[in-house]
Amino acid sequence: MLSLSQVLKINPRSNWSAAWRWWREGLLAWLPVGVRRWLAGSARRLVLAVEDDACVLAREEAGRTQELERLDRSAPDWKAIADWFRTERPRQWVLRVPASQALTRVLTLPLVAEKNLRQVAGFEMDRLTPFAASQVYYDATVLERQPEQRRLKVELTALPRASVDPILVQLRQRGLQPDALDVTGGRPGLNLLPPEQRVRRGLWEQRMRAMAIVASLLLVVMASVLPIWQQRALLLQANAKSGRLQAAANQAMTLRDQLDRTLQTSRMLTEKKQAIPTRVDLLRELTLILPADTWVERLQIKGDSLQINGQSTKASALVGILEASDVLDSARFLSPVTTDPRTNKERFLLGAHIGRESR
Repeated sequence: MLSLSQVLKINPRSNWSAAWRWWREGLLAWLPVGVRRWLAGSARRLVLAVEDDACVLAREEAGRTQELERLDRSAPDWKAIADWFRTERPRQWVLRVPASQALTRVLTLPLVAEKNLRQVAGFEMDRLTPFAASQVYYDATVLERQPEQRRLKVELTALPRASVDPILVQLRQRGLQPDALDVTGGRPGLNLLPPEQRVRRGLWEQRMRAMAIVASLLLVVMASVLPIWQQRALLLQANAKSGRLQAAANQAMTLRDQLDRTLQTSRMLTEKKQAIPTRVDLLRELTLILPADTWVERLQIKGDSLQINGQSTKASALVGILEASDVLDSARFLSPVTTDPRTNKERFLLGAHIGRESR
């Protein structure tokens, strides 16, 4: 049995769904065989294969195909088909036509097209076939992914509607709408019907089975976790006894840690306070370094941040002046420099960090 890490490496596009299947199958393996078969449900498919001279009704299940009845192609016995359908109660009802009636093309698409593969294939239909997308039943199957080239190799299968619509009309009139349309020898999972015409059979039965699977998984999880939980309870009880003996020592260690953190915080605050000059010293420094042609209209100090709003004959030189200071660094303009038409000076808004960083 594969490990979880191996499962996740098989297909990166479906990691979580693969992990869920791996985990679910591992838990279900604990259940009796009969219960597992019931939960798995029937995989029976009832296939009406249209051949050149006959319509063959067959049952497909567990990789085996069994012919049930061979009908006249020109005038099929629709009642017999309906009777077989009610008797078999298949999980999937398939209409199959000869591969010779379909067109198959292999095309290369960008890797991102896989998300909307059917829609992209419909856009390419006029170019690849003599038909428009509305004139055919079609489906696209991924043959190969090429992540390095970000390419996708796809097989497009198209079937003219005119060749199969008469049979579909007869089946629909009798309440036998197929939920799949494929071709003889087609690739697994091929379904040429548009999504809106596909019938979901046994929906309530599938939901009941899903609920039963979830309930079974919960019971299995509980059965497997209960012994671990009991062992955990015993371990916690033993730890509680030893914990009472160590309570005094742990309390002392906690108090010591709190004291260390308090001292460390106090040292950090002291160092930070020493690193930042007082406001008086800062004003003295700005008075000394700012040129005489510079006016300061607004000065804001918040923590270790400084903002200066004012006017200067040459504002661009102020960044270098502040950077050269012993108490300021990281000087920068906080907004574009503009010219005041009244004073003909450059209006600026500067920001800087108070306290030189270690270099």
